[in-house]
Amino acid sequence: MSATSPARFHTLDALRGVAAIAVMLYHAAEYSPWWMWSGYLAADLFFVLSGFVLAQAYEARLQDGLSVKDFMLARLKRIYPVFWLGALIGCALLQGSPLTVFMIPVPDSNLLFRGNWPLWSLLTELFANLLWATFLVRLSFKGLIVTAAGLGAVLALNIWWYGTADLGAFWFNALPGLVRTCYSFLVGVILFRLYQIKGSARHTSPMGWLLVGLLLLQTAASPQYRVASDLISVGVVIPLIVWLGAHWDVPSKRIATWLGGISFPLYCLHAPLVAFAHAGPMVMTALFAAMLGVATLVDRYYDRPIQAWFKARKQAACSPAPSMI
Repeated sequence: MSATSPARFHTLDALRGVAAIAVMLYHAAEYSPWWMWSGYLAADLFFVLSGFVLAQAYEARLQDGLSVKDFMLARLKRIYPVFWLGALIGCALLQGSPLTVFMIPVPDSNLLFRGNWPLWSLLTELFANLLWATFLVRLSFKGLIVTAAGLGAVLALNIWWYGTADLGAFWFNALPGLVRTCYSFLVGVILFRLYQIKGSARHTSPMGWLLVGLLLLQTAASPQYRVASDLISVGVVIPLIVWLGAHWDVPSKRIATWLGGISFPLYCLHAPLVAFAHAGPMVMTALFAAMLGVATLVDRYYDRPIQAWFKARKQAACSPAPSMI
């Protein structure tokens, strides 16, 4: 194994992309030949990854004086453009509510976001971001562990009560879904703190792809004891995958970067397209392949240019005014 640059976590990119594919296959289970019985657990991986990556990017800046307002504005700029596109597709194909376009849950529906139900997790993630940036970012390592333990206990009770960790998309389990999000996000923050404490040695290794395979097995499994399996997955397996993924960089950087790039568009856009198609296995398999292409195009020609525009505007606003002398 050889040492690698700490600039980007390529295995985490690959995990993010494979997790988005697992969610798509899970939501298409009724029509698809590709079964992902536990695909909802990929959302928990997203939350842990988000906590780890945002702690890396923003923890020191928030502690040094970056305002919560500026942080949340940055999060909205990152999330909203693709969220908006997914909400529009849901409105067009599945009679979703226009409220979804404004990230407002639909009061007259069982689902928080009728027409594109996976979008619930982006709203709860923003709540987790706000809670972290406002209160939790200045907690000690011990304080974070105690807080996560409390959230984990509440989440465990809800998993036992509902019989699954698949919580958050419906009004009746929206609060447990928020607990689920906050817990896993905070676990990601703790993993980053531990990463700093223990050192950040990283190596290029094909072992990174074993983690991707483990994630696929985890999301494809149909365990006999669902509650116990979900508790172990959320509490142990998923955090372990992220921890090891931060240390083992996959050798195929281009594939990992592509997977990371398509993950967010694929997650936000797939549900209304899959539900609208509801065709046989052959058609759905073709649709899955097409969705990868659509996500690639959205990432390259829609999301990246928008993010680059936001960045350019910020840099222009921060640039000193030209001297008049």
